[in-house]
Amino acid sequence: MTDVELVGNALCLDFANTVNARPVVRRDWLATPEQAVTWARAAGHPVDGDRSLAFTLPRARDLRETVYRVFRPLAHGERPAQDDVDEIHAVHAEGVAHARFIDNGASFRLSWAAPQTMRVLLWEVAASAVGLLTQGPLERLGECPSCRWVFLDTSKNGRRRWCSMATCGTRDKSRRYYEARTST
Repeated sequence: MTDVELVGNALCLDFANTVNARPVVRRDWLATPEQAVTWARAAGHPVDGDRSLAFTLPRARDLRETVYRVFRPLAHGERPAQDDVDEIHAVHAEGVAHARFIDNGASFRLSWAAPQTMRVLLWEVAASAVGLLTQGPLERLGECPSCRWVFLDTSKNGRRRWCSMATCGTRDKSRRYYEARTST
């Protein structure tokens, strides 16, 4: 059992959320090869923990920050820097060059040959980001005011405020209740 939280509702957003909070990070799921393997397994994308994983982690951390820099402004109705969007496109293009189409019945999806490496996971993250950027719904993106995680609001009423009610939502509501009670 791990304490990996997957609340982004898109692989790319969950990947951007592999640090527990911004700007002060206390936990980073991409800090070591072992942590990266644990996160990927929990996210349903188990990666091969071979020796090349350690060499891929700096690239993974760079992509994580790029994805965050693209989707955070979009969550606030702003436009991201074109250089960051271009970087996601470059990783996606590299992945497409190594992918093949698999028939899902009603549609096709990109797939990469085994073994599943961190490099393939990065291509899947980029494909997820491209899918979200091109198909949206970008107006349903949000950012948790407490931990700064980004998420796709899939709630019926579209009014999600926190990464999860169980963590930041409860903490924020408790803090506001305490402040209201002590200020009177």
